[in-house]
Amino acid sequence: MNLSVLTLARTLPLHFVGGLEESSWNLARTLARVGVGETILTTSFDGKARVTHQDGVEIHEIPYVDDRLRNRPTYRWWPHFAFAAARYVRERAMKADVIHSQSLYVDGFLRWPRRPPIAVTMHGTPRGDYVGGARDKLIDEVGWAHPRVLLQHLDVIRNTRRVRRQLKRVEAIVPVSRHVAEILPGVDRPDPRVRIIPNGIDPSDFPLVDHADARSRLDLPADGHVLLYVGRIEKSKGVHRLVDLVSAQPDLVLLVAGEGPYLSALRERIASRHVQARVRLLGRIREERPTIYAAADLVCLPSLHEGQPISLVEAMAEGTPVATSHPWIPDELLPFAAIEPDADGMVRAGLALAEQTNRMEVREAVLSRFTWDRIAESYVGLFEHLAVGSSNPTSGS
Repeated sequence: MNLSVLTLARTLPLHFVGGLEESSWNLARTLARVGVGETILTTSFDGKARVTHQDGVEIHEIPYVDDRLRNRPTYRWWPHFAFAAARYVRERAMKADVIHSQSLYVDGFLRWPRRPPIAVTMHGTPRGDYVGGARDKLIDEVGWAHPRVLLQHLDVIRNTRRVRRQLKRVEAIVPVSRHVAEILPGVDRPDPRVRIIPNGIDPSDFPLVDHADARSRLDLPADGHVLLYVGRIEKSKGVHRLVDLVSAQPDLVLLVAGEGPYLSALRERIASRHVQARVRLLGRIREERPTIYAAADLVCLPSLHEGQPISLVEAMAEGTPVATSHPWIPDELLPFAAIEPDADGMVRAGLALAEQTNRMEVREAVLSRFTWDRIAESYVGLFEHLAVGSSNPTSGS
């Protein structure tokens, strides 16, 4: 069938370079490449409406942020996106077989008396995001007893109730991992609307790089063990625990790739532990990813909460096993991961796993199942099922 999909993505790589933004865009352009009519609604950051076309995708930037909010932090904008997107579609009588929301921005569409079926990709939950970083960040800033801590907690409760109400009314729920599926608020198990579809990678971004060659290119020691952390530099991600391990174990070298609000504190921790010679801060990486992943013996993520970190799948595309605090990755990749809640146990188990792992086997497991082409096939099957089963597949009013 000639399938048309309207995607809601509040931000894209044209705004920020982040995991959610890249996964939203990579899925959209892959769907367009396989013949889906793909339209994305996103935020206009400069207040100007525009429609552009890129890689077969029609992109609508919506100027819904008024002057009152424009100088406020961007997180103040996001609650307004859902209703702005629905209003924009109604005013232009836009049609689609399926509405697909990257995260939950369907409030306005749920109020329509007639609408296309809605599929929501869930990358996390309000409580998961809260436990995974927002709570500790605020407490570090103001202390436990500050009224803002209570207000933040109440806001999480309100948002969780809102998510629960919306999830009851959509036609399909797509958590990006088993972990996210298990913590969806108000969704009973098993629920036939739930289908786990992970994020993927583009194989062309990850040509095979030899492990020893990568070490040489980066001027890393041939002996010893190289750990790698890739992600946002936040306290909740646990990268400081890896620094502590390096200070206690002289055979460890740590590469840290990323930026974020905890970077200054991390620098201070590195200096106080006197491990500047064995901890290398790489900043944000892009083209260098294949070499950096290939050089590592183990990619580590001792985080409090994640959805499905794409960095772990990227690492495995270069054959590098991973160690994490929880099973954030697809079940098929768990044989190549060490899962331990304690950072020290995680690294020890991960390095033992790395000693007996065939890196080509790890790479093949990713390339055979977790490319965007394969992920898009799963979405097309879901969208076609929703469109065929809908009594009103093309109405936008």
